[in-house]
Amino acid sequence: MTPTEKKPENAGIFRLARQDLPALRQAADELGQAFFSVDLTSAKNVPGFVKAFKRDLDFPDWFGGNLDALHDCLTDFSWRPAPGYIITLTGSEALSANPTSFAILNEVLASAVDSWQARNIPFRVFYLQDAAAMRRNSPPGSQ
Repeated sequence: MTPTEKKPENAGIFRLARQDLPALRQAADELGQAFFSVDLTSAKNVPGFVKAFKRDLDFPDWFGGNLDALHDCLTDFSWRPAPGYIITLTGSEALSANPTSFAILNEVLASAVDSWQARNIPFRVFYLQDAAAMRRNSPPGSQ
């Protein structure tokens, strides 16, 4: 692979059945990738999810506590160097009930995905869901 060749499977935002979390964590360990879990249960809006990411990703002291700072930290893990990054998101139900804030979170995440993908560094975000929710959200005929 040439340095400019991108591997699209290296980055993205996905849904993952909660039961598959141990296998994901094991794969991250085997690859030496940083593994983070963010609990969004109390996040109902932009300030809530920014606070959850700061808390659960243990952002450095210089973190500014706003969307730009969140993007900066998600695209520069110099405070936690690794050959790749995996972030799991739990408890996103309350946040997804606020379409504007949920869309903003996904825009920030998608921009971070693009940034890492341009550098060919694995960066994956997984929304964890129970098996029933996965079936409800699957396209028809995909089961």
